[in-house]
Amino acid sequence: MSFASFRIQKKTHIQLQFQPLSADGILFYVAQHLKAQSGDFLCISLVNGSVQLRYNLGDRTIILETLQKVTTNGSIWHVIKAGRVGAEGYLDLDGINVTEKANAKMSSLDTNTDFYVGGMPSLNLVNPMSIANEPAGFQGCVREVIINNQELKLTELGAKSGANVGDCDGTPCGYKVCRNRGECIVNGTTFSCKCLPHWTGNTCNQSVHCSNNLCLHQSLCIPDQSFSYNCFCALGWVGKYCENKTSFSTAKFMGNSYIKYIDPDYRMRNLQFTTISLNFSTTETEGLIVWIGKAQKEENDFLAIGLHNQSLKIAVNLGKSVSVPMIYSNGTLFCNKWHHVSVIQNQTVIKAYLDNNLILSEDIDPHKKFVDLNYDGISYLGGFEYGRKVNTVTQEIFKRDFVGKIKDVFFQDSKKIELIKSEGYNVFNGDEQN
Repeated sequence: MSFASFRIQKKTHIQLQFQPLSADGILFYVAQHLKAQSGDFLCISLVNGSVQLRYNLGDRTIILETLQKVTTNGSIWHVIKAGRVGAEGYLDLDGINVTEKANAKMSSLDTNTDFYVGGMPSLNLVNPMSIANEPAGFQGCVREVIINNQELKLTELGAKSGANVGDCDGTPCGYKVCRNRGECIVNGTTFSCKCLPHWTGNTCNQSVHCSNNLCLHQSLCIPDQSFSYNCFCALGWVGKYCENKTSFSTAKFMGNSYIKYIDPDYRMRNLQFTTISLNFSTTETEGLIVWIGKAQKEENDFLAIGLHNQSLKIAVNLGKSVSVPMIYSNGTLFCNKWHHVSVIQNQTVIKAYLDNNLILSEDIDPHKKFVDLNYDGISYLGGFEYGRKVNTVTQEIFKRDFVGKIKDVFFQDSKKIELIKSEGYNVFNGDEQN
């Protein structure tokens, strides 16, 4: 099966479960070019019953192999966690880990092919350095393939192409069709789910505490640990059930809040020039303040401001690579006082001001290969949508959501953004003295 690929240049984290019927076969393959002389590649395969990870970043092939062998009678599901950060690789089979601290000169994995699971359209296209023996397709079952926190949909609709792939389960139940430990029951050609006491819905994906919730005005019902629920109010509403209308010019973020601003003039913008300025106050040493960009895939452009390790941190991606994050340390940033921060992107030159003082100035690409910030008109303040963790979405550039207050946000021009008119949840009135 083949799947549309996405950027895994800086780091590659792959997790999958498999139930083999043969001691040899390709489980996962991606390369720079779809031919034997492929350039960069990364391959996970079975070799005489062991799992092997091979990758080449342009200088030499790095090989990791598990000490233990898998069971090949189709009776056991094995779990692989494999990948690399820069040139350093790791391979984990059923909890037993092998690592390789490589001294390779190269650190980026350049890939252009699809992601291949279980085999290739033609085994002649496999780089011979990526496997130990003659290339062979995998025989057995594969489920839950996750690459850089994105799960591949192992279905006819989810895959781009495939051949000789059948249903491993053999029933309509499949794998994890019933959520939250629900039991799948086959009913002829369909199925039903028997849910645990606190869950309901066709696939046990709804909390019983939210099935008859009292949350109003498009608020989100969030189950809590006490077998009850909380209402996360949409912008402009507060109260236990979001029953009270509110307005504010200063937004108060609680650590699980966000505002999503859509720039109405994005199509008319000069993407080589971006400005963002705002005031913030906090007592925390970690937190995402603003993220300008789609934040859907690793390769998406962005300009971000936040707090990390007791410092102000600016990070920019204008295309193929993420700049080295720019850091400014100031012990007074976390004293619950107001600070003004502004960042200007002029092609590849980034300048940052704190309280009207220039603190950072860097040309992140003197060769000017990528000069546009293609942010798709989207900006986030304080965090992302519920369920999207900041550390995961930002690839660990920032650790958590913002806790504190933000006001006077200016983006691209002299007109202040009316935060209350944007999309967002769980944001409170920061104008009040509390």
